Amino acid sequence: MTEQIFVHRDGQRIELQGAELETFLADRAQMQVEAAARQAEQDAKAAAKESALTKLQALGLSEAEAKQIVGI
Repeated sequence: MTEQIFVHRDGQRIELQGAELETFLADRAQMQVEAAARQAEQDAKAAAKESALTKLQALGLSEAEAKQIVGI
């Protein structure tokens, strides 16, 4: 069963069908892929900062000093 998608045009509720529905679904899927990629990038940056903090503290820096260097 195909998902029903409705939009409002000129004050009327219209169900997307055919090519319009396929375009909408493809656009939505692309946005989800891009959102997942942005989240993965943010997670990687956060992990890199945590790793840097841990390494700087292992070298003898205080937590405050390490955070200042990392930019937190």
